[in-house]
Amino acid sequence: MAHNKIKVAGQSPDKDGAITVNVEHLDDVTITSIQPNQVLQYDSGTSQWINADTSALSGGTVLFIGDGSSTAYPTGGSALANGVDLHFYTVVYNGVSATVGSGWIDTITLPAGSYLCNAVAGITFSTSNGVATYRWHNGSSYFGTQGNVKDDTDTIGSSASGYITSASSITITVQLNSAPTDVNSLATQGNRQAEYGYIEIRKLA
Repeated sequence: MAHNKIKVAGQSPDKDGAITVNVEHLDDVTITSIQPNQVLQYDSGTSQWINADTSALSGGTVLFIGDGSSTAYPTGGSALANGVDLHFYTVVYNGVSATVGSGWIDTITLPAGSYLCNAVAGITFSTSNGVATYRWHNGSSYFGTQGNVKDDTDTIGSSASGYITSASSITITVQLNSAPTDVNSLATQGNRQAEYGYIEIRKLA
């Protein structure tokens, strides 16, 4: 037929001369078993644009601990001092397949990979001069920047941030790295750590 003489990307016109070309009709695009939230990603091995999952769109690369609950700090651990791991309250979202407990959490085991880690603490003190500093710890040494928390609620927000990469699973904690000044006992810590403390860990592609 006369209307089939001209094609675009292998597609023939209909009887009215209209040609419908979808992205998968292009020579350098290969799409198979398409799913929601996928994107086109260039594959240098085949020199094709292919449909691929992206965890960034689904939010699946994040671990978040801290839901703002009014829950008292646990009393079963060591008194808050230099070298003691801080506890953070409850997993909100675990998109990195980390091994974590429930309720109050002090250790996080991450699968092999590279991660950006952030933590903010909200522990309490008996005087207005109270202060504590904390850093990420990988079981043998500190990594990343130092965060600090003071008695005044307005001072909460100094984040301990760090980058870590490992070819195998690794367990990390947020650890006090200096002797806290005028820190409250575990029994009198109150709710502030649960209300203001949080951990955010992002897995890098």
